[in-house]
Amino acid sequence: MNLAELEKHAVEIRKELKVPKQNEVFEVAAEAGFLVAHADGVFDEKERAVMVKAIEVLSVGAIVEWEVETLLDACADRAKGDGDSKRAELVGAKLKALGQPEAGVLFAAFVSQASGGIDKKESAVLHAIGKAAGLAKPKVTAILKRVGAAASE
Repeated sequence: MNLAELEKHAVEIRKELKVPKQNEVFEVAAEAGFLVAHADGVFDEKERAVMVKAIEVLSVGAIVEWEVETLLDACADRAKGDGDSKRAELVGAKLKALGQPEAGVLFAAFVSQASGGIDKKESAVLHAIGKAAGLAKPKVTAILKRVGAAASE
């Protein structure tokens, strides 16, 4: 799914993402998206630019560009400190604590798909986040299929 397709689906997606503590959910979900994009150990400028735009589109301006840039920098710093797998567990736990595991994983999956698709490593990170958030594997797989991710396992 590219950004043009994401924008077409944005209204429908936003309805599902209209949740309590929406800004907190967006921030945690954005970190999940970062972790997925970083699954290959690289987070280049192209991925970053697409993620910034995708997060803006999906958050309907709740998170603006400069905030997204700062947020992604913070995500990178936390990943360096804790490691990606530990961050995935912590992000999943935060989504669970916010009571929005599905919305958070859906947001992360859309952002990740928009930034170049979701490969097997990235899918594994989404599954780890989903597991830590209390989602069963079939639920995460269904979310991946929904966003058009070819690699769902």
